[in-house]
Amino acid sequence: MASKQFMDLDSDPVNEFWNFIAERQSIWHKRVIEQQDYPWTDNEILKNYRFTNVYRELDPGTQYAIQNIMIRDESRKDRTFNIMIYRLLGRKETHERLDFRSSEDFDPEGFERVLKKRRESGKPVFTGAYMVSGYSQFDSSDKVENISEIFKRISQDFDETFETIDSAQSPQEVYNIINSLPGFGNFLSYQVLVDLLYDLGEEPSVIEFNHNEWAKPGPGAKKGLKVLAENPGPDERLEIMRWLTENQESEFRDRGIDFNYLKDTEGRRRLLSLADIQNCLCEFYKFHKIKNDKGRARRKFRSSNSRGNSNLRKIYKEAPKISLK
Repeated sequence: MASKQFMDLDSDPVNEFWNFIAERQSIWHKRVIEQQDYPWTDNEILKNYRFTNVYRELDPGTQYAIQNIMIRDESRKDRTFNIMIYRLLGRKETHERLDFRSSEDFDPEGFERVLKKRRESGKPVFTGAYMVSGYSQFDSSDKVENISEIFKRISQDFDETFETIDSAQSPQEVYNIINSLPGFGNFLSYQVLVDLLYDLGEEPSVIEFNHNEWAKPGPGAKKGLKVLAENPGPDERLEIMRWLTENQESEFRDRGIDFNYLKDTEGRRRLLSLADIQNCLCEFYKFHKIKNDKGRARRKFRSSNSRGNSNLRKIYKEAPKISLK
């Protein structure tokens, strides 16, 4: 058992991990389901710093991807292509200006013009949530031009690329295919994979695997795992994440935690997936380092600049597989 071999289940870090997850989800529940006013927690760190949601699909950026790309009435190939565009840019406002793009008649010059026009207007083109490389290995010193070149190259062979994705025998194989494309490092490749695996309600996920089959821990998740266990290797990391996923109910119960599980449209509880646990480990590490004065979070939370509760709730009303009752 990974728990006995790698983790002390009664250690302060392990207790802290489960309590962090529970309190972060409680914040979402109070804010969205109960429509309470700020603050939604007494925890000073969670009150004052930004942490992504426990369920990855609750983040507004992911809901944008699901509602505006993944459930769109387009081919699976082009939905995959557009998810790659969206995740590399990382900003929904930029993708909205670009609109949905066909891989077969992709226009790199038009794509570049839209991005440059947005930049020239003083509006951000890329996300601030994670680093988007300048891709200096390409011919230009201009990030926009290099990213346009990336998608020009990807689009030229995308029929073949998607055929290999569609015939893959495991989610790890899909990840490796995406990871082999220009511009898509380890982090972005896994983010695209997770998007492609979402259950879309009336239709299946874009590729026929699920979030519990495999996960790729990112840099933050690896650091989170090192807090819980002593220097786990690559195989041990996945084993620990699987154990945390499979034993979440008993872990909450043993600590007396009444976890606010997300519910689907049929009112059934939705357990945290392996992909969610991977994400939680990253956020937990941010929390842990602030709590122990080992670093600062990149972004503070300011209630005055945040979405209103009712506006946030509207985002989820059209979401497949999410109940607000």
